[in-house]
Amino acid sequence: MLRAKNIFDLGLVRVRNIDSIYLHLTQKLGFNSSDISDILRSEIVYSVSSFDRLIHDLVKIGMIETFKGQRVATNAFNNFNISLAQFDVINNASIPPPEFVFGQSITSNHKHLSFQEPEKVSEALSLIWNENHKWQKIATSMGKNQNDVKTELKNIVIRRNQIVHEGDFDLSTGNLQVIEHFDTLQTVDFIEDLATSIYNLVK
Repeated sequence: MLRAKNIFDLGLVRVRNIDSIYLHLTQKLGFNSSDISDILRSEIVYSVSSFDRLIHDLVKIGMIETFKGQRVATNAFNNFNISLAQFDVINNASIPPPEFVFGQSITSNHKHLSFQEPEKVSEALSLIWNENHKWQKIATSMGKNQNDVKTELKNIVIRRNQIVHEGDFDLSTGNLQVIEHFDTLQTVDFIEDLATSIYNLVK
């Protein structure tokens, strides 16, 4: 699972580098922050995308470990749906090995899903983590209240969706929504803290 975390960390390095460009443009070159605010929007989008990718990767790796008998199976894992055709291919695989083919089935089943909303994250983690109070555990490891953590993640995902699907325009006024550097940094820091907490709990 370390590889999945490393990929996430590289994603956050890219985000931090983008932020450095924003600071250089505003503080050194005198650009008006409103004229380059899309840089901040990209930081939110890339942060959430990196988090989504991390959950996908952790779940896939954890499920393969379960398949190989290296992790205790959860109820959700035991009820994971694969087609009879997929089962037949997995059951008869030798080269590539069965766990590789099983991994392909996971990718196929999950590729259209987004693991960003708290409920979807919890559902995904149920495939590898036999914990009834996931968000309480996650929030505790972050030193926060679980309702606050879930609400903050929901709000970040809402803003991400507004940026990606609506151009970040206020649909009632038609004006571009204001975005502040400080708020963007808080978002990136929260996503990093959340991702690290989840990784440490399920690895």
